[in-house]
Amino acid sequence: MEKEEAQEKVDKGWIKVRAFIEVMAIKEEAATMALEKHVEKIGKQDGIEIYKKEFDEPEVVENPPTKKANKAYSQIAEIEFVVSSVKNLMTFSMLYGPSSVEVMEPDSLKIKGGELQDMANSISALMHQYASQGAGGIVASPD
Repeated sequence: MEKEEAQEKVDKGWIKVRAFIEVMAIKEEAATMALEKHVEKIGKQDGIEIYKKEFDEPEVVENPPTKKANKAYSQIAEIEFVVSSVKNLMTFSMLYGPSSVEVMEPDSLKIKGGELQDMANSISALMHQYASQGAGGIVASPD
């Protein structure tokens, strides 16, 4: 997709977004391959069309969070894309774990109650899925 085509979609109600995705791996090649696959998968998601992607060079990270190695490699991709709805933007954020998301256009949106309800239910379902996989629990009531 070209930038001009993306702008045409924004003019029809789509949302223009810039996001940064970061990966870290013990091997440089693993970081690069993982990031490329991750961005490719994002581009195949329904309601998302990427028109710009830039990959930084991998950088060495001394004393990474993993205890398996003394160094690792971090790589960041900057992507710009259009997304067809707020729900699809929230789904992108939940499934692909961007480090940062910037809504470039429009300045404001009007969301229907049903779409907001659908997003809230999707977030709840994802939280329950994580909890059932042992990745955390559901807080009964926050302090």
